[in-house]
Amino acid sequence: MSERKNNRGKIEIMADVLTLSTVGIKKTHIMYKANLSYEQILYYLNELLGKGLLTQDVMEGSPVYRTTEKGREFLHYFSRMSDLIKGYAGEEQKVQLVAQ
Repeated sequence: MSERKNNRGKIEIMADVLTLSTVGIKKTHIMYKANLSYEQILYYLNELLGKGLLTQDVMEGSPVYRTTEKGREFLHYFSRMSDLIKGYAGEEQKVQLVAQ
């Protein structure tokens, strides 16, 4: 999950929700663990369900959300992109230091 919860963008929040949902999780647990409001969790669950990245099952009478295979693929590419950006940021700092 992202280290900074207060400045996440839409993609980072989607990745956080999908990461939490890999084991199957209830809506309220996602809401608290991802630090989202009720309105936000409804929005992101609807987005992810609509895109086929998340599925909703019923366990013991309660809805449980699980990341689909397509959602796992999203997480794979998100992780790769994050690693590339982190690596690029480090290279950029080195270039600035050398240029000074």
